[in-house]
Amino acid sequence: MNTLDKIAITSRSFSANKYLVDELRSRYTNITLNNSGKTLVGADLLEFLDGQNKVIVGLENFDKNLIDQLPELKVISKFGVGLNNIDLESMKEHSISLGFQPGTNKQSVAELALMHMFIALRKAPSSKEDISNNIWSQSKGHELFGKSIGIIGFGNIGQRLAELLEPFKCKIIFYDDIEFSKEDLVTKFPSRSEDFINSLQQSSLNEVLKEVDIVSIHIPLLEETQNLISTDELACLKKDARIINTSRGGIVDEKALEDFLNQNENAFAAFDVFEKEPAFNHPLLKLNNFYATSHLGSMTIEGVISMGIAAINGLDENRIPL
Repeated sequence: MNTLDKIAITSRSFSANKYLVDELRSRYTNITLNNSGKTLVGADLLEFLDGQNKVIVGLENFDKNLIDQLPELKVISKFGVGLNNIDLESMKEHSISLGFQPGTNKQSVAELALMHMFIALRKAPSSKEDISNNIWSQSKGHELFGKSIGIIGFGNIGQRLAELLEPFKCKIIFYDDIEFSKEDLVTKFPSRSEDFINSLQQSSLNEVLKEVDIVSIHIPLLEETQNLISTDELACLKKDARIINTSRGGIVDEKALEDFLNQNENAFAAFDVFEKEPAFNHPLLKLNNFYATSHLGSMTIEGVISMGIAAINGLDENRIPL
């Protein structure tokens, strides 16, 4: 039992999860939870962290200004995925270690992306609306089997999605900054068949967009990926393409997507993320060929537990960011 470290939990959802809190209490005695019912920002966040030397962070913004005012802080451990809310350079300047385990939510997010594919192919939301309006429409959709799938970002989630698609005999074309050899793919997928390995093809972003029936996005939001897919990239797509984003808002230019969907009524987009959330009254929500969920990618009981245990482990298993 650790009785020396002072642990702050800024995340509301972690603080409200009895399983995770009990696990944390089994390892540490000095714990401060965020039971305020609100996201901590500004002076409230600074006051909450005063005197703490380790913190589990959710979506709270840990920028340079905040980190500069926390001289006792030694470890930041991330609850969830994505580090765009943490200033890693400031962490290095202050020799603060990062606890972070990528891929803890890969199953949950990959399953949601797969669900969005089915919804986009069958245009299921319009059927529900028709029934609600006493219309028994039976619009024809498409099967997933045999389709060409473009995976943008072939990290933990992109790779898991490729595995989930294996029974559907899809052609997988992926884009990633890292170049994968066949040997790399065999190493990444040691239990998969040679047919599966051979079904994976790496290509440039524009070539992926031109060739596939469905695009699924799985890259982090960085300065270089902001609006990565905008007007020119959308113009590469087939007129009936399906676009799935369960990654981060801001990677797809939302105004350009709105124009694309308005101009191509047979295309369809299904998004779990938006540039600004919550996305109430967003223009895309008015379109019949757009479907959305409210950033549910990691929001399974299993996914939350996996991310939470990784965050707890990160309090002691960490290093200064490179």
